[in-house]
Formats: sequence, C-alpha cells, structure tokens
Amino acid sequence: MVINNNISSSISPHFSSVSCDLCSSANIQETIEGYVCGDCGIVLEIQKLQYDRHYNDDILQYAILGTTQIGTKGERQKSPNSVKLKYLNFLHLRKDRFKSLQEKVGIEIKRIFNCLNLPSSCQRIVIKRVKDLWKQLRPGTKYRNIEKLVPIVLYYTLRLENICIRRLKLLEVSKISKKEFNDFSLQILKFIPEYQERNRQDYISHKILEITESFELGMPFFYQSKKIMHKLWEQIKNTKDDVIAGLATSISALCSYNEVVNVSSICNRLGIQMSTIQFQVKRRIFEQLHIDGFVSLVRSSNLIKEVMRNLGLLEAKEKVKDTPNQIVQIVLGNANQVFNHHNGIDYYFFAVRDAQNNPVLMMLKVHHPLMIFEPLKRSEVPEANYLILNISLSLKIKILLMRGLKP
Repeated sequence: MVINNNISSSISPHFSSVSCDLCSSANIQETIEGYVCGDCGIVLEIQKLQYDRHYNDDILQYAILGTTQIGTKGERQKSPNSVKLKYLNFLHLRKDRFKSLQEKVGIEIKRIFNCLNLPSSCQRIVIKRVKDLWKQLRPGTKYRNIEKLVPIVLYYTLRLENICIRRLKLLEVSKISKKEFNDFSLQILKFIPEYQERNRQDYISHKILEITESFELGMPFFYQSKKIMHKLWEQIKNTKDDVIAGLATSISALCSYNEVVNVSSICNRLGIQMSTIQFQVKRRIFEQLHIDGFVSLVRSSNLIKEVMRNLGLLEAKEKVKDTPNQIVQIVLGNANQVFNHHNGIDYYFFAVRDAQNNPVLMMLKVHHPLMIFEPLKRSEVPEANYLILNISLSLKIKILLMRGLKP
C-alpha cells in the first residue's frame, strides 16, 4: 500500500493509543485510505473522519434537525420554498400530535380503570369511541381535552356494555367537574345515539346484583328485587337507573331483610339520598295506586309489605284460623266412686286442641279447699272463674271451672 507523504503522518491525539491489530506496533500513519501500520502496511479497521470541510452559510441544510421541525426557523425563511416547507412542517406536527393524542388517551383510560377496578377487556372499546368522538368535536372546545373527554365517554360506554360504574367515584379520580360532566351529558345522544336504545333493565339488574354481592344477601334477595323492578316498571321507569335499583332493593330489604341490611346503607352504596327513595315510593306506588296511610319507609314498612303481598310480589302470609278452644270432659267408665275423706283431691280429664288443631290430653288435679291453689291464677274477669295452667307443651289453656262441679 502506498502511503501519501503529503499528508501529515502524525495521528491526532485522540488516537495516540492506537496500535496495529497484527504486529501491535504503535507506528500508525494516516493516509487517504485510512490509518495504516508503518511496519507491516495493514490498513486498520478504524474509520477515518474528515475534519477539513468547513460550514458554508449559503448552503441550506434540509436535514431534519429535531423531531418536530424541518430545518431551523431562519433556514426555512431564507429558502425559496419556504411556503412548502411551512406546509410540510404543519403536516409533520399534525401527525405527531395525533400520535401523542393516542398515547394520552391510552394512559388516561388505563389510569381510571386501575383506580376503579374496572374490567380491562373494555379498554379497547373505550379507546376507539374516544377517538371517534374527539374527531366530531369542534376545534377549540374544552371537551377536546383528553382529561375531560375520557371520563364522559368511559362512563356512557360502560353503561352501554351493562357494566356498573359509580359516577361519584369516577368524578373523584377524574379531572372534570360535576357541572362540566352534566353539561355534556345533555348532548350525549348527539354523539352516541345508540345510548337511547339501550336495555335499561339489564343494567339495573347488574346494579341490583352488585348490591346483593356487596352486602352478601344471597340470590333470593336478587330475584326478589328483580321481580319488584319488573312488576313496577311502568310506574318507576321515568327516573334514574340508580334510583330504580335503590327503590327495588330498599323495598325488598324492608319486606324480608330488615334485620340484615337497612335502607340507609343501600342508599350510601348507590350514592343517593334516602329521602329520594322515600319520595319515589310515595309518588310512584302509593299515589298511583291510590293507597293512603304512607308516612315514611320505616314507619310504613308493614303497609309496604301488605301492598307487595297484594301485588303478588311477596308470599301470602298463612292465616291461622281462630277456632274456639273446645273443652271436652272425659268420663272414664261407669265405675262406682270411692270417697276418701282423708284425701281431698279431685281428678278431671279434658281433651282439648291447641292453636295448630292438634289434640292434647290434660289432667286437672284439684285440691280442696280452693284457697290453697298456689300454682293457679284467677282471671280478673268477674263473670267467670278461669284457671290458667302451664302444661308440658308450654301451651296456656284456659279452663272454665263451674262452681259445684263434682266428678
């Protein structure tokens, strides 16, 4: 290999420690082809860098200097194609903006899903709906802000999928105010028209199931509350879904589970007031059915039970027939009576029936005189003398003893 002697043989200080790969010689010279070993003539693998080219101000650098611009601002203004460069820069920024928008949407949705413990299988549906709705919004509106748009779209999308979500909890973890949320909700049908045709009863059923699992009330409570909702649907459908779920579960709790859960706990779980449920029960049920006597949920609980029984929503209470206690004295045979003057005790046998109409045989042992009757209590009724006996069946039976009764 020919070495160009015109080029300085001294190597730059940066490569002073470079040696030959084959003979390990430090005699390295710089040539046109690169760095060459002066002893064995091998060209080293180190690439030669060119430092003698100076910067020319007249030459425009068209290479992208950053991720968001094409050339510097001064270079774009000096160029004869400055208008085209400005448009290209606009397209470049627009592409990066939409890409960054997608990233912000995904991050915000994942954050809310993690805070509320929502199923991750619905994230793709929410992301797609946010992108479509963002394109429909007018530029410059505050709802094009991802932090305000995502909570609204997420809330109504999950309700379409019959997934229970609490609005108060959503507002707590989001950066949108309650007023802004309600203002956009008034025009939600314009952007999500299929929301009007959704099956509300399915969503409310999922809400009732959530309350059932939250208080561990069991499936009988769920089916009973669902039955109440379907039976009273025409009367209660013109109100919010959470209120309908609270009304059905509150009535079921008052009628059958008042010792397990109270109405106040159910209302706190749904984020509604107990007075709202009380007003709905009075207006939607008692006033429409023209039933008087309703005072409050607690005080009128027995009246509510009676109304639910008449509507066939609760099992009818078994009525026990009030049959008069029939007392029949049993006379054992026609044997001659034997009197023992030293034993002042009389024995009487009676056959009676209890409240369940079961026959009971009772023996009455009477000591003379009547003044020593300690276990017997006389009734306060002056017309007749009643003796109350506590027998082995814990059944209190009143027996009429006539004066002068002889065996």
